[in-house]
Amino acid sequence: MSVYLKTTALALALGVAGLPARAEDRVAKPSKPAKTAAKVAEATPKLGVKTPGVLIPFSRLKPEAEIAASPTWMLATDTLLIPSGEALDRIDTKTNLKKDSITGIKQACAGAVSAFKSLWVSDCASGVITRMEPKTGKIEATLNIGAGKARLGVVSTPDSVWVLTDNKTTLSRIDPDSNSVVGEVRVGASCNTMLYAEASIWVVCPADDQLLRMNPLTNLVDQRIKVTATPTAVASGDGSMWVLGLKEGKIDRIDPKTNKVIKTLDLSIPGATEGSLAYGENALWATATGFPLMRIDTTADKEAVVQQFWGEGGGLVMTASGAVWVTNPKESKLLRLDPKRVIATLAE
Repeated sequence: MSVYLKTTALALALGVAGLPARAEDRVAKPSKPAKTAAKVAEATPKLGVKTPGVLIPFSRLKPEAEIAASPTWMLATDTLLIPSGEALDRIDTKTNLKKDSITGIKQACAGAVSAFKSLWVSDCASGVITRMEPKTGKIEATLNIGAGKARLGVVSTPDSVWVLTDNKTTLSRIDPDSNSVVGEVRVGASCNTMLYAEASIWVVCPADDQLLRMNPLTNLVDQRIKVTATPTAVASGDGSMWVLGLKEGKIDRIDPKTNKVIKTLDLSIPGATEGSLAYGENALWATATGFPLMRIDTTADKEAVVQQFWGEGGGLVMTASGAVWVTNPKESKLLRLDPKRVIATLAE
């Protein structure tokens, strides 16, 4: 048999077997997994805590539910209450479905509180505080006292409801028995987030880099605590107050007994434009631009960021009904996450 025939026969045999006939065709090509790994490596953010195992793609978290909504605030009652246009949507936390809506509000802008058998809502469009029956949504009273465009501007204490009622900013005290203002406190033009905890009203003031502590018994600001730059959110848990600062991407831990910062955690995400804090499910949870969820261990002297999920998001975070709820403003999504699933999600 000629050399030509032998070569042709070998080529045909290799072709039938699905193998390349020429040596140059048999050069190994990069596998798809290698390309995928390279893309993931390139996508890893430059910011964030560099401790091994902390940075995790948010895409690895599987939500328990995904709701088409991007609220500016959330309130947990027997349902999850969120603003939606000229109404308040109720989300059944058992089914994760929207129920009937509460109407009669033009722009629920600065949060709400459930207190004294009523729902109190700040309506910026009308400049009023609306008191409603929580089950039916029936309006019980309308207080024409103004409504400031705060992030979270409504809280309650054991005997009063407190509301930021203008943009200067005036903190008004409402007597629920008479539905009238019985006291006012000026807290500064930049102050825009409030929380009642540790028998005090805590007010975040970004322009002054301060957390105010006000005594609701005296209507006086007792403490002005210097905190991390551009504070934007406050939470209470594990015997401490926690403040998130956007400029440097840090969280301060404050001892309410001494009113001093006792620990500062560096999230290594300076320059975020949005952020939020919540305490629950045995952890402190944070969110910020580009980092939709972060879990912080609050054990004394061992405080640390243990998980930092990166990706789209960074709106709000709260805990309710055994779940962690986070918003993604860009995609108009509200996600319900199982904290056990969050903990079990690893970097590798």
